[in-house]
Amino acid sequence: MFMSRSLVEHFARGAICLAALVASVLVARASLWISMALLPVALVAVGGCPMCWTLGLIQMVSARARGERLEAPCDDGGCAWAPQSRR
Repeated sequence: MFMSRSLVEHFARGAICLAALVASVLVARASLWISMALLPVALVAVGGCPMCWTLGLIQMVSARARGERLEAPCDDGGCAWAPQSRR
């Protein structure tokens, strides 16, 4: 439910969030409005909730460790995971 299509995409969204938060803190003294405008950017990058982003990362890593893969993209708002066929 919280997962991205790939681990790289998930980490990219986290990096964008972290960069926006750091920039927001660094710019706060010079311009409060720019600092406040960067906060929604951070929230949109992680999908609205940092905890949900973290849970998605844990889900993705544990699914990969079990040998599962993403069958279809998360178009409907939920991700479908299925075990890989063992040959």
